[in-house]
Amino acid sequence: MTAIDPPLTAAPDAPRDSQASGGRGLTSVVLIVVFVYLALLLGAMLVLRVTPSMDLFFVAAGFLAVALGRGKAFIRDWAPFALIFLAWEGMRGIANSFGQAVQSDSVIALEVAIFGSVPSEDLQAALYTHGEISALDVVMSSTYLSHFFFPLAFAFFLWIRHRARYYHFALALMVMSYLAFVTFVFMPVAPPRFAGNFGMPLVVYDIAHEVALSLNWTGFSWVYQNLVGNPVAAFPSMHAAYPVLVLFFLTERSKLAALAWLPVVALIWFATVYLGHHYVVDLIGGLLYAVVVYAFVRSQWYQRILSRLDNPRRNATTAAATPPS
Repeated sequence: MTAIDPPLTAAPDAPRDSQASGGRGLTSVVLIVVFVYLALLLGAMLVLRVTPSMDLFFVAAGFLAVALGRGKAFIRDWAPFALIFLAWEGMRGIANSFGQAVQSDSVIALEVAIFGSVPSEDLQAALYTHGEISALDVVMSSTYLSHFFFPLAFAFFLWIRHRARYYHFALALMVMSYLAFVTFVFMPVAPPRFAGNFGMPLVVYDIAHEVALSLNWTGFSWVYQNLVGNPVAAFPSMHAAYPVLVLFFLTERSKLAALAWLPVVALIWFATVYLGHHYVVDLIGGLLYAVVVYAFVRSQWYQRILSRLDNPRRNATTAAATPPS
């Protein structure tokens, strides 16, 4: 991170990169082109049956950054973020290897105590026919698989227009992800579709897997083909946390944009429960993680930490610029 940005609580936003770089900022027309590019990229992945993933996004965004004349800045600003995030993805696969008991029946009991039943079971009983793939199943599976794409696309927009906010958002995203990893280690939770492997079985099918088989949707990037997944990392749900974090940061820029994003959040949440990948309590957990992390990056404590980290750098710069007496 470069020089410390103004406190997040300040009313006016930090000067845009376009102003700070002497008018090199992108026009609104170019931003629309960026949006269309990312939308077409996601659509092409889904049509070509290529699973959207972080590594593919980084490559595609890098090409776009080069086309916009920001290739070096992209490498400087995104390379650490990409490496740390991909490391987190790889580490998830070992989170269930530390001998902790996998929670399943306890989570089911909690769902029943709160809702009277397990919502995943209820939704599939009402909307899913085993052995048949409906348009709803395809849309929900596509939404679920695309959930990583949305926060990264939002980060890219912030990087283009409000780079100071990009740093805060990227840090919040990584902190939240690694807090979730610690939870996966000490409290592994099986999702509804795997409940029978760890205790009381549920009548919940892995709809996304059946959709993938039916549509021959098996295209994973080389990186993701070599990552080991974690089948018991249901709590907290990052599918719930990531779009909520985007919502919080969107609210700072535009209340209207935040309202427009709310249906997407609801759609992702619905998909995770309907597909049997998360309990509702997992979503609530993801929401709480997003609230805590966002509150942290808005806090004065966070600003003091950044100031202390930056002070030695500022002092060194001042000392170097001061001529000897």
